[in-house]
Amino acid sequence: MKMWDGRFSKDTDALMEAFNNSLPIDKALIKEDIAGSVAWANALAKAGVLTTAERDKTVDGLKSILDDYNNGRISFAPSDEDIHMAVERLLVERIGAVGEKLHTGRSRNDQVITDTRLYTLGALDETGERLLQLQRAVVGRAKSDLRVIIPGYTHLQQAQPVLLSHYWMSLFSILEREKSRINHARVSSDILPLGSGAIAGSGFCVDRDAIAAELGFSSVSTNSMDMVASRDFLIEALSAFASIGIHLSRYAEDLIIWSSREFGFVELDDAWSTGSSMMPQKKNPDSLELIRGKSGRLIGNYVRAATTLKGIGLTYYKDLQEDKEPLFDSVNTICMVINVFANVITTLKVREDRIKQGLDPFLLATDMADYLVRKGMPFRQAHKVVGRLVGYCAESGVALTDVSIGKLKEFSDMFGDDVIDLYSWERAVNSRSVKGGTSLSSVEAQIAAAEKIV
Repeated sequence: MKMWDGRFSKDTDALMEAFNNSLPIDKALIKEDIAGSVAWANALAKAGVLTTAERDKTVDGLKSILDDYNNGRISFAPSDEDIHMAVERLLVERIGAVGEKLHTGRSRNDQVITDTRLYTLGALDETGERLLQLQRAVVGRAKSDLRVIIPGYTHLQQAQPVLLSHYWMSLFSILEREKSRINHARVSSDILPLGSGAIAGSGFCVDRDAIAAELGFSSVSTNSMDMVASRDFLIEALSAFASIGIHLSRYAEDLIIWSSREFGFVELDDAWSTGSSMMPQKKNPDSLELIRGKSGRLIGNYVRAATTLKGIGLTYYKDLQEDKEPLFDSVNTICMVINVFANVITTLKVREDRIKQGLDPFLLATDMADYLVRKGMPFRQAHKVVGRLVGYCAESGVALTDVSIGKLKEFSDMFGDDVIDLYSWERAVNSRSVKGGTSLSSVEAQIAAAEKIV
């Protein structure tokens, strides 16, 4: 027997029962569902629908259900098609007919969106805290690798020398923007739906402001149709989780390449690596590869939810039952991804000796062009001069820094003996001293600003 089957003349088909059932997924909302139901019981009592004794009995029954669930003492029934119906059935079994009054003036439509918003708020808060912890790990890594100079890459080709600490702080900057996305998704989620009813609002004069205060919402919805139909906050949260996954995947890709034998710039700690079932020598960066792989999962969850939403009108359609599984999966995935990445970068070993071996003198080509500009040559001409010089070095097998002054003058008589001052990685790095550049002073300023945040 169902709580909604009064107008039906026959039982639901068993296949339809299974198809319609969402309890295996949405039981994760039991804490939020009971919190919302407690707040609703208090509102019904204030509106005169429940007596004080009935309210207390209802609230005690709801709390006992949550306590039993948390301690593994709850058994769901085949007829429990979702967590809302399961909680109501259990409540009626425990307190009798009084429990049948709880749904007065409320719909599963506004109930489920209240639960989902509460869950999303908690998930966003947890994600924000994990991002902050990752930022702390990034700052610690930047401080320990402060003066290490690496080749910076564009197109996976060596471009210009940069401080490794500058590279790490680029991640800090991205994470700061990710936090802002999380915060905006939180603002979008922080609206009370309860009292919106099925579509038109509750038929009982409940104090929605009091409900919002009790549940911790900052505001109350202004339109019942909008609120019952709204899933934009969920799309925004899934987008933020996907964005974090995408960016961490990009850094994971760099570290995977850097950990290869061909590069050898870093070595992952054994605790965050795996081996091969066949090849005894292998040490695989599977932690980073999984981070890279799970970005696709996070993107997929966003697309799945957005695709479900795009085809339905207002207000509620059963399609929306499909909104929670991608949300729950993305929350669990992104929390693990952030934690694993923080541990990987905290424990990895930077092989400065290998990095130094990999620094190609061609990294100084831009500095040479800048040198000619400072001598009075227009940049486009300087670019061509140094380009021809690089071509000569490549063809003759001579390092850029080994070309004699006499030979340099064949390319431009502006080259002088002072050109050798360019042949220093530290000088090249520190010449980029603009705000946000890779110089030591600039990176130290970035770290100092970051430490105030974390």
